[in-house]
Amino acid sequence: MSHKSVVCNYHRNTDHKQLNYLKALIAGEKAISSTEVMHRYQISSTTSIYRSKAVLIKNDILDNKAGEISFQDPIYAYWLKTEYFAK
Repeated sequence: MSHKSVVCNYHRNTDHKQLNYLKALIAGEKAISSTEVMHRYQISSTTSIYRSKAVLIKNDILDNKAGEISFQDPIYAYWLKTEYFAK
């Protein structure tokens, strides 16, 4: 399977709440649950952050190692940053 098809599969299975959370991660936000960051990325609540993070980890999009969240596939992160969120 090509990287492009893997990226498309990740993206197709990600809803807008999860994408907003990913956008904040890609931007390097550290305090995602702060009111300012939540407003900037249209994240409705801290519960939404928790649920998005849990689903993204369960779906093997993100890793949580020692409390540090990272992308399992750096190509997907790169595509989000340079293509999807760059629009």
